[in-house]
Order: sequence, then structure tokens, then C-alpha cells
Amino acid sequence: MACSFVRSPLRDVYFSWSIDIPTSARKHRPPRRAMRSTRRGKTELTLIDGIIFVVVAGIVAATTMPVLETLNHRAKVSSTMQSLHTLRSQIELYKLEHGGQPPLLYEGDLPQLDHATNARGVPGPAGDAYPFGPYLKAGVPINPLTGGYLVTAVEAFPPKHASGNGGWLYHPPTGRIAPDVEGYLDR
Repeated sequence: MACSFVRSPLRDVYFSWSIDIPTSARKHRPPRRAMRSTRRGKTELTLIDGIIFVVVAGIVAATTMPVLETLNHRAKVSSTMQSLHTLRSQIELYKLEHGGQPPLLYEGDLPQLDHATNARGVPGPAGDAYPFGPYLKAGVPINPLTGGYLVTAVEAFPPKHASGNGGWLYHPPTGRIAPDVEGYLDR
């Protein structure tokens, strides 16, 4: 397939797509109104052929968009569930190493999971005095469904409503956590 600009005798320039067809493949010639032959054995597509191509491409794009959106949502849900599993397992590990006490919520974060702690849960520099953690080296993960990472306290678990802050819902007395998204509060 080749693309070229062709100059007519009247000096008008028009755009032309052409396809090389070997002479052995030209046994059955298409009607002249569908395709025009040029001097060098090439065939040009007409405006109607271009319009048909654009319409077919549009139909294909329109039918694949909902499928791609569904796959994107499924990937976000899967990633959210993986992050939730990581959060829950690290909170349980913290509780195990700190006598059953869950990490404290401070300004929308769980700093005891981000830093090394001592046996009482006080954060500090990693070393002999602070031998536990950090449990989440990169901090609290982002909730892929909302794009937020803010941890919000709830009074009861499972929560009845999303807070609207995005991120995660945390029950400080028990250390239980859930995504801050309606429909995923009880997972």
C-alpha cells in the first residue's frame, strides 16, 4: 500500500491511496466505478471506500469501548482487594508483635505501620530500640477505586456508609479496615 500526492494537469493536488496488485492476481477485474486503475498497475480507492472504512472502524471502536471499561474496572477492583489484603495482613502482624493492640490512627494515616516501632508502639528510627516494622515501607497504599489514601475512623465495623473521603475506613478499637467505597464496605 502506498500513499502519494498526485498533481493533475490543472495543477490541483489531490491525495491518493494506492495498492500494488500483481498482474497474476488481476484475473477478475472489479467494476470501474469501485476502483480506478492507474498507469503503473496500481489501484486507487474511491471516496466511498474511505467512508466505508471510517464507518466500520467507528463501529468497531464503539463496540470495544464498553468491554475495555469493564476490564479497567475489574482491574481496579482486583488491585483494591490486593491492597486491602496487604493492609489487613500488616495490621494483624502489628497486633501480633504489640500484644494485640492495633495501630493508632493519626491525621488520616497509620504512622505506626510506616515506621519502626518499639514494643509499646512508639515510632522511631529502626534499630535495637525500635525493632518492629516498618510494616508498610511505602506508606498506606492508594485505593485504586477512588485514588485516595486517607484513612478515616469509623464507629462500627463493617461501616454502614462510605465517608466520601476516598481511601480507607478504619475501626481503631479492633484494627479492622475496609475500602471507602459504597458496595465494598463489607469485604
